[in-house]
Amino acid sequence: MIVLNTKGIIAQLNKRFDNSFQSDTLYIGKPLQNFVLDKYEAILKEIINKVASGETILKQHLKFPTNTSKGILTLRLDFYLEDTHIYAVGTDVTQDDKERQALEAISALGKIAAWYYNPITEELFWSRECYKMHGIDPNDTDRDEKGFYNYAEEIQERAKKYLYELLETKQRYDYIETVTKQGAKTYLRIAAEPVLHNNKIIFVNGTVADVTERQEYIEQLKESEETKRLALKGIRSGLFDHMIETNMVYYSPSFRRMLGLPLKEEFLPEEEFRKMIHPEDVEAALTRHLENLEKEDAYYFNYYRLRHLDGEYLHYEVYGYCKKDANGHTTRMIGNLINVNERKKSEQTVLRNQRHLQAIINNGFVYTFLLDANGNILMTDEASAKIIVKDFNINPNKVSVRFMDILPLNFKNTYADSFNEALKGHISRKEVERVTSQGHSQWLEVKYTPITDDTGSVTAVLISSLDITEQKMAEIAIKEAHLKEQELNSFKTNILANFSHEIRTPLNGIMAISQLLITEEDAEERNKLLAYLDESKDRLLETVTNLSNFSEIEAIKTNLNLTKCDLNFTVESSFREYDHLAEVKALDYKLILDKSSPKVAIDEQLFRTAFNNIVHNAIKYTQEGTITVSIATDETRTNALISVKDTGIGMEAANLTKIFDPFVQESIGMSRKYEGTGIGLSLSKRYIEILNGSIEVNSELAKGSEFIIKLPLYS
Repeated sequence: MIVLNTKGIIAQLNKRFDNSFQSDTLYIGKPLQNFVLDKYEAILKEIINKVASGETILKQHLKFPTNTSKGILTLRLDFYLEDTHIYAVGTDVTQDDKERQALEAISALGKIAAWYYNPITEELFWSRECYKMHGIDPNDTDRDEKGFYNYAEEIQERAKKYLYELLETKQRYDYIETVTKQGAKTYLRIAAEPVLHNNKIIFVNGTVADVTERQEYIEQLKESEETKRLALKGIRSGLFDHMIETNMVYYSPSFRRMLGLPLKEEFLPEEEFRKMIHPEDVEAALTRHLENLEKEDAYYFNYYRLRHLDGEYLHYEVYGYCKKDANGHTTRMIGNLINVNERKKSEQTVLRNQRHLQAIINNGFVYTFLLDANGNILMTDEASAKIIVKDFNINPNKVSVRFMDILPLNFKNTYADSFNEALKGHISRKEVERVTSQGHSQWLEVKYTPITDDTGSVTAVLISSLDITEQKMAEIAIKEAHLKEQELNSFKTNILANFSHEIRTPLNGIMAISQLLITEEDAEERNKLLAYLDESKDRLLETVTNLSNFSEIEAIKTNLNLTKCDLNFTVESSFREYDHLAEVKALDYKLILDKSSPKVAIDEQLFRTAFNNIVHNAIKYTQEGTITVSIATDETRTNALISVKDTGIGMEAANLTKIFDPFVQESIGMSRKYEGTGIGLSLSKRYIEILNGSIEVNSELAKGSEFIIKLPLYS
């Protein structure tokens, strides 16, 4: 570390710096510029000016002369300003710098360049020599941004293909690329090797070598061997020698016999041969012929149908070699004619069968995929292909793609298991649910069928999908209907049990007491019976009234009588109506009012009915302890809160969601512990909601409950 003032004068340095130089020279108080090589003085001066202005400069390579065995010392330094001093913190990279210089020298002498690719950051780096070999200016400031696009389009696609295959297979590659540089053809040998960590590629190292001389020699050998091969093949099938300038063609005897040409005439005008080409093929064949003669390389290839002696047209391919003059014009073309009719028939049969299979695939199932043993898509239906093109911009019927790579993440495990079973020769079926582009659910039954060869080995897997959405929806609907039926039956039983009990019990009481009153002569006993009769009458009347109120909800909504009320007064009035009930059970019955006297706009009668039901329930379900009614205003001063809290029996958490449902109690039937129809709380909730309020409940079994009514304050 070196500490400088803002003028670049050394104020302090650590021992490591002094040790690196191993010199007695005194540095303190001298400009750092005095100790760098001459070529770096201006660079260092600019750095100090920028950092003194507040800018941070990172990873600057500076070189220093030393009296040690290191010779020239290379430091990589980071410069930043702290208070009034500049701090230069760095690392000795002398060895790395020497190796880089050596690599550049080797690259220039041996025509070898280096490059690398980082798949994590997607950084593609070429050395300067690498750019030179490709005919690209290494000083072009945009070259690093272009990456693959530095290549010509055809070469670019090939380079991507090899690199992407390496990233998938983790296997090195090595191939020859042809580059035109300054009008001359250059052959480059491009190689790459992956660097693995935990079986994942974290880096790719690559080299480029200029192998033009060697490759040109190999190409010459290939041309010579190809000429010999074609000549020998022509003797067996049909050799010809076309003199371009005279337009005369020599035909071998086998050629003339094969096509029915005059055996005595070895040379014929090229037009005579053209007459034997199928009329539909003539124009395209002539176009290819002229293109073959004009292209740079010497190899010739054409194809067409020729008429035989019997009048039948057969498929032929023409292979030849073009001899060119100094100007690159073809002067002579030697070649041979090969009968490929059987092969063409086979190709047409395969193509026809493929079309039939494609038609079956397109119309047989919702989605169909034919995969090879490695999981690559060999064929798929048009609908699936359109989806894949839309989502991944890849047509699986034209480009090889792995089925795994186009699957949603949640389907990958299911697919992998079923595909592996199919490779073992087992047929399997899976039901899966997918979401369509319109957002609808679609259920599919996916079948994995292994396809075997003559030896019984699995060579492909057919994945076919049937749409079972309607069937699945029907199953779900049946289940839901069954559950609904059970719920309704339970609900009906609950209602009947409640009302049977709540109507029959007081009615039985009235009938029994009436009979006793007829025969009872004792005045005191008659008074007791009359009291019991009155109690049964009130209970029956309450049941009928609650049922009536529940059926009149809609009418109540349209006949509200909203008035501004003092909530303290309204609640206190209702609270005192239940003093005697609480006193009978010896409960601690308390009321806490809000000192701010909140005002609300309510239908007072409707509110009292709702509030009274809750207070009545609190007393009813509390055997001992406390019932506290309190009024407060929330923090926002927009709502009034009325709390009714008891220490009664409480409720299970599972029942809190249904206590406001009509005709529902926590215990039902003959085993229930408390009387009631189950309408009260439901009415309370609906009445409060009609008044633009809400009710919340908190409860714990055996510890008590708290009901909180929220009403908007009058403004």
